[in-house]
Amino acid sequence: MNRKHIVSVALAAALALCLAACGAKGTEQTAEPSQPIGQTGGVGFVNGELTLNVPSEVSALVVVNMPQDDPDGILFSVSEKASVEAGKADGHDETWGDGWLFGVRRVDADTLHELLCWDMSGAQPFAKDAEGNYYLFTHPTDVRLYRQNDAYADAAEQWTMLNDWAWSVCEYFVKENAGLEPFSRGNGMLDMYLARAAYQSDADYTVSTVEYGPLAPAGVDAAPYVERLLGYAAIRKADAADTPDGEYVVLNFPAEEVRFDFFRMEGKENYVRQVGYNGEYLMKLTYADDTKASEVMQAWYDELAANAIGNAALGYTPDDLVGVWAEKTVGLGTITVAKADEGVFNIEIVWRDNAATYAYWEMTAAPIGAGGALRYENGRHFIRSFTSEAEYADEEQYADGSGLISLNSAFELMWEDEKDGAGDNCVFINAG
Repeated sequence: MNRKHIVSVALAAALALCLAACGAKGTEQTAEPSQPIGQTGGVGFVNGELTLNVPSEVSALVVVNMPQDDPDGILFSVSEKASVEAGKADGHDETWGDGWLFGVRRVDADTLHELLCWDMSGAQPFAKDAEGNYYLFTHPTDVRLYRQNDAYADAAEQWTMLNDWAWSVCEYFVKENAGLEPFSRGNGMLDMYLARAAYQSDADYTVSTVEYGPLAPAGVDAAPYVERLLGYAAIRKADAADTPDGEYVVLNFPAEEVRFDFFRMEGKENYVRQVGYNGEYLMKLTYADDTKASEVMQAWYDELAANAIGNAALGYTPDDLVGVWAEKTVGLGTITVAKADEGVFNIEIVWRDNAATYAYWEMTAAPIGAGGALRYENGRHFIRSFTSEAEYADEEQYADGSGLISLNSAFELMWEDEKDGAGDNCVFINAG
């Protein structure tokens, strides 16, 4: 093992560079500093409408390339100047990647979705813009530090400083470029398989519970559910002793003999077990909001059931839901379904608590599957309190409800409220 390799290994461990390299392609132009940063005392490199700001203590030590109209969307590629010059002196061309620190790449949604399905070593999504573009931070797995004649003794300190700066770029790039907002996605086994279910038209998977057993996609769009699941804030390995009890929703890829169990136990709805690829692996997802992974999987399963079972064989259509439906047992609740336009239905649900207080739900729904079911998002729920026959006040409870309205085999309306379960154990019969 030569000295360069020893130094490279040591620096790799110290910097924990664990993702693969992704070099810039196309015609590159070496940029000169073009814009003062201001309070940072550094310089800015501008490519189109985007600026990469480089601190003054770094700018003299790096080479910033800005490919123009790069076919892979590379906007910036940054390398240590000393390594580039040492490599050139030894006859290296740019394909060696001497001194490469990182790059910034812009891709469209389709490209991102394709990347997410596979190992993305060397690329991390970190931002998006209003035009539907996504931004990747690209960087090497191996250390690209290079010096002539293995003269590395005085290189490590500068190299470490440059890498420390490189790993801070994403945060500042978003802050310093108007129109960008943070966006991240993981690239573990769970992430890749979820992405395949959402973005590959020929993905071979099933979702199952004990209710109907395994159900294939059969034309159901998995993307809305997958994107909610992939939006976690953190994921960590959990101790096998923490494995929840009870039922779970299974996402299974039978051809590859791997599955993911999403547990439904109260308080542990974000525990997921991977089975396959050398045993079992329990993980816990953490979301910034109140998302529960197994509830998202259940909603996905419900749509598959509505599509595959959903009484399509009975010939139900969404128009069969139009009308007024009364709660079958007590009669205190009604559901009114009205057709607003082709493929658009307005739903109003009213439930009387007492003579002066009513619970309301209002939502716009669209058909799903082939069984006449309607799915809604952004449903509004409020409590209306009457002070007189004509006067009342509304107190909003939420405006992000989601769920499913469908018919059972007895031509009774079923309401699945995914937000707080208000429709659980309720059956509605046609009232006109």
